[in-house]
Amino acid sequence: MEQPIQRNDSAPIEKGIFWPAIIAVLVVVVFMIGYESQAKAVMNSIFNFVTDQLGFLYIWFGVISLGLVAWLGFGRYGNIRLGGPDAKPEFSRWSWVAMFFCAGIGTSLIYWSSIEWTYYYQSPPFGVAAKSQAAAEWAAMYGMFHWGPFGWVLYLLCAFPMGYAYYNRKMPGFRLSIACAGVIGEDRANGSVGKIIDILMIFGLVGGTGTTLAAGTPMLAEALSQMLGIAHTANVDLAVVIIWTAIFTTSVTLGLKKGIKVLSDINVVAVLILCAIIFVIGPTFFMVNMFTDSMGQLLREFPRMSFYTDPVGRSMFPQWWTIFYWAWWVAYGPYMGIFIARISKGRTFRDLAVTVTLAGSAGCALFFMIFGNNSMYAELHDLFPVLETMKTQGAPAAILGVLMQMPLKSLILPLFIFVGFVYSGTTVDSSAYAIATVASKDMKEGEEPVLFNRAFWAIALGAIALVLMKLGGLGPLKTSSIVVSLPLIFLMGLSIVSLRRWLKEDYPEQEMVPVQKEIQTEP
Repeated sequence: MEQPIQRNDSAPIEKGIFWPAIIAVLVVVVFMIGYESQAKAVMNSIFNFVTDQLGFLYIWFGVISLGLVAWLGFGRYGNIRLGGPDAKPEFSRWSWVAMFFCAGIGTSLIYWSSIEWTYYYQSPPFGVAAKSQAAAEWAAMYGMFHWGPFGWVLYLLCAFPMGYAYYNRKMPGFRLSIACAGVIGEDRANGSVGKIIDILMIFGLVGGTGTTLAAGTPMLAEALSQMLGIAHTANVDLAVVIIWTAIFTTSVTLGLKKGIKVLSDINVVAVLILCAIIFVIGPTFFMVNMFTDSMGQLLREFPRMSFYTDPVGRSMFPQWWTIFYWAWWVAYGPYMGIFIARISKGRTFRDLAVTVTLAGSAGCALFFMIFGNNSMYAELHDLFPVLETMKTQGAPAAILGVLMQMPLKSLILPLFIFVGFVYSGTTVDSSAYAIATVASKDMKEGEEPVLFNRAFWAIALGAIALVLMKLGGLGPLKTSSIVVSLPLIFLMGLSIVSLRRWLKEDYPEQEMVPVQKEIQTEP
């Protein structure tokens, strides 16, 4: 009697990626620990050169990416479905949207939507007078631009070639190297060239995750301190990271469906409840009116902002903000491409382009409408000195100070803390899952990275954050991820060229343009 076939649903570790990636991250961390001042100086010099002199590359890449995603969604290939014409979505639309939104944002959105306007209000673009009416209008709108369609298309760009390679071409593994195989060849993609590409992507993701931890940790520590009535010390920051690590380690070890999906669903519900409370008890009409005005200004000024580099005025506004953001999105781009592709089986190219771009942008705009405009209202109407508090006590104190001036603060504070922890948990567990996916060998459809691989990267992300925060070195790691984004621009572009070649091979009929012959009739 034949024995039933035992199906192994865990992909083994790819040692050629796993260990070199660990070594690369450790070398940089040790260098920053041992030579902190020199590391900061070197990374800042490289960062300034990349954003200032080469900033135009990010500007053009953003615009071209927007066009490419629109072409893939609404062009001749818009009806192509990941997994084939008969494939069914693996997740409901609610869970699908919740997962990619939570994976791509984290507590960084809560942090920046609350205080980003303060920077623009005091140092506005286009030569506008600081702290003027015009400055306030630009300040309320500009964050929506930076967290809008450009960020999401840069997240989305790699999802098309990765998903198509995995689900339609049945190529094993979710890796940036595999997405480039149509150009560099499968032998190189599976060889040393591919491993270098994937290690570079992991390094950028580790640094990008550091950005989320850098923004969220002090803010949550401040909230926790206020709720418990204790001083905000380094030990509170430490406790926050430990709690985070426990949350996302548990989530990522449970896997995609039992862990990440469930945590994302919970998070979206909690976020909507928090937003609804602030919207109802806050300056509701100011929020809505300012949001409406911002949308009009955004639509009017979108082309100007999209190409803004300020080479004559040298205000450095686009370098410090727009180009930095575009570089940040690029550093996260391959990771989000992996994650979006993994959860998007059964979705068409058009569904991907429309839903990810619009739902992602709308979700971010909601945060800026509520958290940002609520904070601005408090400053403009002398309810709380946001600008002064930021100068004297820092951004976390300003963010919490505004919320603590509102009614129902005893409800808002614990809910804010809960949302913050879960939000960052959903982002970092997705990051750990993506890294483990890249460091897996020939992962086939239906498989997940082996448990040790997933758990290791979850714990490693928390440990790296703890070490660097203790030494004040999180900034250089964050900056290094932005520097890594420069070669990632080339590699992401290569993946789209690769996709184009596959589509021409697989759908030759789409390349044929019907020729209309004129029918001549005799008089």
